[in-house]
Amino acid sequence: MDAGNPTGNANGQVDMNSATSALNLQNMDNVNYNKKAYIDFMDKISLLSGVVNGILQFESLAGFRNFFIMYFTCLFAYILFICKGKPSRFYGNVINDLIIETIMRELLGFIMAWTFSYALVG
Repeated sequence: MDAGNPTGNANGQVDMNSATSALNLQNMDNVNYNKKAYIDFMDKISLLSGVVNGILQFESLAGFRNFFIMYFTCLFAYILFICKGKPSRFYGNVINDLIIETIMRELLGFIMAWTFSYALVG
C-alpha cells in the first residue's frame, strides 16, 4: 500500500478486500449498537411491567400471560415504529437478535420485579 493512498495499491486502484472489511466492521458496530438499544428498551419495559403486575397482585398464569402479551406487543411496536417495518436493515438475524437472545433475560427481570413488588404490596 502507498502512504498517499491508504485504501489502494501502488497503482492507485482500490483494494476491494480492505474496503469490504471496513464496510462490514462499520455495519457490525451499528448492529451491536442496535442490539444494545433494543435490550435497554426491553429491560425497562419488562421491569415496569413486573412492578405493575406485582402491584395489581397478579398470580401464577395471569402474570406470565401479561408478560408475554407485553413482550410481543412491545416487540411488534418496536419493529413497526423504530425499525419502520424493516428490522432486517438493522439486525443481522432478526429472529435471533430480537426474540431468542432476549426473551429469557426479560422474563427473569420481569419475575424479579413482579415478586418483589408483590411482596411489598401484599
